[in-house]
Amino acid sequence: MTIPAANTVTQAYTRIAAAWRADRLHTSTEASWQRLLDRLTEPLATGAHVLDVGCGCGEPMGTYLTAAGYQVTGIDGSAGLLSFARKALPQATFHHGDMRTVDPGGSFDAIVAWDSLFHVPRTDHAVMFARFATWLQPGGRLLLSLGASGDAGFTAPLHGETMYYSSYSPRQSMQLLHETGLLVEHREIDDPGGRGHLAIIAVKSSGEIPCNSATR
Repeated sequence: MTIPAANTVTQAYTRIAAAWRADRLHTSTEASWQRLLDRLTEPLATGAHVLDVGCGCGEPMGTYLTAAGYQVTGIDGSAGLLSFARKALPQATFHHGDMRTVDPGGSFDAIVAWDSLFHVPRTDHAVMFARFATWLQPGGRLLLSLGASGDAGFTAPLHGETMYYSSYSPRQSMQLLHETGLLVEHREIDDPGGRGHLAIIAVKSSGEIPCNSATR
């Protein structure tokens, strides 16, 4: 299929920003994100700096992190979603732009990229994994969700808009993470319905990469 222009998905999210925010707030107690976010942040000190890549409206994940005492920086390509995020998290820092090119500044103790990277063509995923590794401090932690279908590209409707998705197989994704020094600590298919939803927690290597860590 033809890969859409980089801003197609972000413009669509701006058009449905209010409806999308309502969905996120409605499902916030039903999803696995809170359990995984707790696992991600358990080793972090209070005040640690967390980067949210594809932060959307800032709720519920950004507000959860802030309430737990972490400093939050967000990146999103949708101006409409960021307008909600800035209201929900006035103390946070936000950057409007494509995750593949924007500079969030500084280094981070943890990164969250939840339901965002699968909107980017999978041919760009290795570049993004390398960017995550660059942004993280040694020993920094990453919570990432990806598609699990291995489908190079497909579309699906959402609130009347057409959204694009792309993914490698779980094994390929973990190999790419490994190659950038991001060692998989935990993985699960947290939504086995449909095309699958892969959740990963990885840690930036602070030394030699074990040869078998990519397949744990």
